[in-house]
Amino acid sequence: MRKITKERLLTQLSAVAFADLSRYCRVVDTEGGREIHVSETSELTRPDRLALCQIKAGTKGIEVKLYDKLKAIEMIARLTGLFEPDDGNEELKRLFDELNDEPGQEG
Repeated sequence: MRKITKERLLTQLSAVAFADLSRYCRVVDTEGGREIHVSETSELTRPDRLALCQIKAGTKGIEVKLYDKLKAIEMIARLTGLFEPDDGNEELKRLFDELNDEPGQEG
């Protein structure tokens, strides 16, 4: 069993926090219109794969879901001491609240 260290946790969380959805799928113009192309998992880097929550085929096509970026950012901030909810850092707490309120910020 591998030892859990702060560095390992930060590596895992950083992959999620800084994941870029364009690594997983992209919009491509074709003669018939626009299509969404999903990347082959074999083309993804290790950090890309760590951030990937699921890929599933549904009735409306393929769904690509990443882990929660905002939660990962918050956890990184806590692990590194950048953010403690009771430390009086109102500006940082306000920024986290704003990020959590923005629509479309999942994954």
